[in-house]
Amino acid sequence: MNLHPNTLAPDSGAPSPEPRSGPSAGNGLSLHQRLDALVREICPQAPSPGTDGPERIAALLEDASWECEPEVRAGLATLLARLAQPAGQPPDTLPQDLSWPRLWREVEAHDDFLRLRGVESSLRHEEVGAFPFDRHDWEHAREEECALREHHRQVRETSYVPAQPEMFRVH
Repeated sequence: MNLHPNTLAPDSGAPSPEPRSGPSAGNGLSLHQRLDALVREICPQAPSPGTDGPERIAALLEDASWECEPEVRAGLATLLARLAQPAGQPPDTLPQDLSWPRLWREVEAHDDFLRLRGVESSLRHEEVGAFPFDRHDWEHAREEECALREHHRQVRETSYVPAQPEMFRVH
């Protein structure tokens, strides 16, 4: 993923989240600090998106394999566009039906998608992108992973050997 100031953001048409004047905005804040402030403005009780938040959002928007609702994609693109706006310019507004927790859940889901796509790549001994893997495949892989965890839990907590009787009697 490329967040270089002279490049455009992903296919969303949003400008790069990196301001053209350098890694910080006119108010002296870095990109992740600006995102953190924006999140606090939208949802004061939300946890911080972290220093890699802008990169994670841009990665989601760039990934053609990740299918999300158009309004969620537009909301995330709007967030990146707001980060790129110079100080003092009136901000773009998010659609009313989108909340920060909903947008961030999508980013976290995409992170898990990337993890499972990497696992699948390793299992197939193929490069990522050499095989089809989309949101449907990710959902199926998550179900399979949950079933495997449940099986491991059952094996750990139980035994294949029948339980011993409490007392042995000979009549």
